[in-house]
Amino acid sequence: MNLSSPPGEVRADLLPRDARRRFLRFLGRRLDRPGRTAARLLSLALSAVVHAVTAAILAGGVLIVVNWHGNVLGWLIGGVLVAIAVLTRPRTVRPPDGAEEVTRAEAPTLFEAADRIAGAVGAAPPAAIYLHDRLFRCVHLRAGLRRRPVLLVGLPLLLTLTPRERAGMLGAELARDVSGDPGRGLLVPSALATAGEWRHALTGMRVDSYRDFGDPVLDAHSAVPGGRMASQVIGKVTGWVLVWPLFLADLVLRRLVSAQAQHAVYYADQVAARAVSSRAVVEYVDALTMAESRLTPVMAAARRGETAEEIRRAVLSRDADRGLVAARRENSLAEQAAWQAEPPTALRAVLLESADVEDGSAGLGPGESDRIDAELSRHLARTIRELSRIT
Repeated sequence: MNLSSPPGEVRADLLPRDARRRFLRFLGRRLDRPGRTAARLLSLALSAVVHAVTAAILAGGVLIVVNWHGNVLGWLIGGVLVAIAVLTRPRTVRPPDGAEEVTRAEAPTLFEAADRIAGAVGAAPPAAIYLHDRLFRCVHLRAGLRRRPVLLVGLPLLLTLTPRERAGMLGAELARDVSGDPGRGLLVPSALATAGEWRHALTGMRVDSYRDFGDPVLDAHSAVPGGRMASQVIGKVTGWVLVWPLFLADLVLRRLVSAQAQHAVYYADQVAARAVSSRAVVEYVDALTMAESRLTPVMAAARRGETAEEIRRAVLSRDADRGLVAARRENSLAEQAAWQAEPPTALRAVLLESADVEDGSAGLGPGESDRIDAELSRHLARTIRELSRIT
């Protein structure tokens, strides 16, 4: 497969069955926004049950402690139940550790571009923009109890993108706000996180956390969080008694949400294409697919002591290696896990290439992109210092 191949030429046999069937069903189609299907209603109902169980565990622990206040065993059992409820409590979405907010006064051009493209896709303009030095992602979040629209931009990603790819980034990520993805609501994401914490607490089993912003790919070192260690201790106390019902609830909820979330991502890409052009969005998702190839020369340049301006000039002057993009697209398909909320970026690119979507013009010009670099120069310089330390 290569970028000039007929749309839809992709190794679909490498995909899990559900993802393959969904991809083939959507291939060549203009998608509608996911509606209120039975699966969506069921995922909401199951999420409510997950939170109700957590509330019941907390209530049970409190009652045991109150009624057995003179009994050491009562304190032990009640304390364990309360600890489980606290660890698995519902949580709102927050920017990750290390994210730094940038103000409109500091980065007016970035905010203006985000506001303009948000209007083109029909999304709420970001109330805040956060920058992260070790994140090769850009994500639109609904943060906190007030669900403020927030844009989280990974500076290593921003550093490697051309102006057109930056327009595709803003379009694709802001369009998630109007995609109809249940995983962006208030109830479902916290239920997924709670179900994962149940498994941590009861078995000490490592499971992937449900996090909207993904995992930073540029970790210099790893550590064992204290929360996970505490959950393993609780798991030793409580054992495996409740693990199978909780495992089943987690499994069913993830399967329900993944089907709807993947549809929503494909739809958001088409919405973005109608705002900023299909080419911009395809090139952006290909940049995500090519993360390792994009980052390696940037990190090498950072270790050589090159500045952000020098690295940006190299980025803008590079020639696209169509064969490498094609190979990386195909290789990425084998990395798809079953019932994963995010579809492979290779499928996103192929589906968008195969769809008959009219192109928009709310893009990002070279001059505007240069002004964004100038506004964020201090942050980009810090990011390059961080990249130079990674071995």
